[in-house]
Amino acid sequence: MLRPSTILLTLALSSQALLSQAPPADAPAGMSMIDEEGLKKHAEFLASDELGGRYTGTPGQVKAAEYIAKHFEKLGLQPLGDGSGRKRSFFQKFPLVRTYLDPKGTSLSFGGKTYKTGFAVTGMKKGKVRVSGRFVFCESADPKNLPKSLKRKIPVLLVKGSAGGPRGGMRGSMELSRTDRMTKEMERRGAKVVLFLIANENSNIRDAMNRSALLPGKHNLEYKGQPSRRRRASNNSIARVYLPPEKSRLLMEKLGWDFDATGATQQIKKNAKASGKVNIQIKVDTKFRALNVCAVLKGAGSSRDAVIYSAHMDHMGTRIDGDAFNGADDNASGTSGLLEIAEAFAQGPKPRKSVIFLSVSGEELGLWGSHYYSEHPTWPIKRIIANINIDMIGRNTQLSPSNAVSATPSPEHRKFSTLVQDAAGFAEKMGMRLTNGDAYYQRSDHYNFAKKGIPVVFFCDGEHGDYHKVTDHADKLDYGKMERIARLAYWTGFHTADAPTRPRELGRRQSWTK
Repeated sequence: MLRPSTILLTLALSSQALLSQAPPADAPAGMSMIDEEGLKKHAEFLASDELGGRYTGTPGQVKAAEYIAKHFEKLGLQPLGDGSGRKRSFFQKFPLVRTYLDPKGTSLSFGGKTYKTGFAVTGMKKGKVRVSGRFVFCESADPKNLPKSLKRKIPVLLVKGSAGGPRGGMRGSMELSRTDRMTKEMERRGAKVVLFLIANENSNIRDAMNRSALLPGKHNLEYKGQPSRRRRASNNSIARVYLPPEKSRLLMEKLGWDFDATGATQQIKKNAKASGKVNIQIKVDTKFRALNVCAVLKGAGSSRDAVIYSAHMDHMGTRIDGDAFNGADDNASGTSGLLEIAEAFAQGPKPRKSVIFLSVSGEELGLWGSHYYSEHPTWPIKRIIANINIDMIGRNTQLSPSNAVSATPSPEHRKFSTLVQDAAGFAEKMGMRLTNGDAYYQRSDHYNFAKKGIPVVFFCDGEHGDYHKVTDHADKLDYGKMERIARLAYWTGFHTADAPTRPRELGRRQSWTK
């Protein structure tokens, strides 16, 4: 049996060997314009710390949108966002409700220092709380071990949080739920805020909390009354503040305690006391707007039909310790593919029908940007004949090894169509194969087009060890594989946009190509 490192090396060499081949003779001429160099340039910028994880509505995500719009403009594509005629923009804005920590009214003070960042808040929905008083370290949340009254005090609890593992996110969410129960008893005793100190720097609770909590500069959003996927319900009305291990250790030292990564504590100074302040102010903005980016290349023929490419630009923002979820594979890889495909269409031969390029935000929160576009299309929805969606195309996984990519709807799906059948045929000519990605049929932006009855194909490599973690970096991407998948998506879309007929639904079949 080969060692894992040998297998990875073999896959990488095999991938590069396959990717060095020239496009098939019958491929559209623009295919060769899609290359690793361009993909790498885009992905490294989009997945850089400068963009701060591209969380929807943050400055980093807006920078990504502006970068994409400038690329489309440079290519000579026509804007297809808000407005009309010469006043049309590349941006399509959609309404959200934003709940956020007001930086002017939010801070944490202890040990003679005031912190405006580096913590997270859950529990409160809106309003303000200001507590000045003594920190009280509670070794457990057992009522027998708690002071009778916590009025004008700030209770402090240490939580370990398990680290790593394939079900780490679920364990982290369960541990976060346990802090809900701990908070209940503190609330009954008069506390207005509870501080939870995280012992283990690799704790799953840290990532789970960062998917649902408010952080300075990281808000919660709602779309049409629907909370985001990252938002988690809480039964508490009082605030819970979480500190990462570094700040946790500083506070515990002031309280005369030390701890290790397992959560084991040791008192190092008896009768130590520490006081401080916790100020939290949560505001709600009902007029907040997020951005999609949309452009079109008008077809060479007279048809009013169009093929639409989509890829989401947003990701998960930053973590409590300031580390960014760079989202290189998810989805700087697919966005880079979208930009290169747009370049191939703009500089290569023009198909008969028009081609739309849609970069959406809010995907990670619930497919919001693509849903808004499907309900408020800037091209007649009945004239959109196909959607090709690209999300995570830069890694080799069990579902998508080096010479393959997963696609949905597969022949086992009732919505299998000639669009996917054609893609499978082109993949075969390129030395690739498609694998069944039906587990993702409802999990990315193509689904909102499928619900409108539009034939879709979704290319994706599937989940891997860095999925939704801060370790999803650009240096881990297989740019050769990205090139092949982007070329496949381009060929599929060009063929569809140049064909005299529309794609049609086939239903379940025995194979990808028959």
